[in-house]
Amino acid sequence: MQRDTFISTPAPGDYILNPAGFTWHIRGATATGSMLSLSVTDRTRKAAVARMLSLAETDRVDAWEKIESGWFRLVKRFRA
Repeated sequence: MQRDTFISTPAPGDYILNPAGFTWHIRGATATGSMLSLSVTDRTRKAAVARMLSLAETDRVDAWEKIESGWFRLVKRFRA
């Protein structure tokens, strides 16, 4: 059984899924610790996760989901 992985700061280039009201945002982590907004149009979590995983796989980086108070849960690892 695989355990969930949690971190407080994703690596630069990683993608983060962030819920925001009625839409889901996909953001990219930057080297300065800030986030770059990439997509804000996904209305369902399923569509947002699919888009995020596609981006992460193409760039060979990890995909994370923002959870409570600044923590992130690993959705899928693509880094070598």
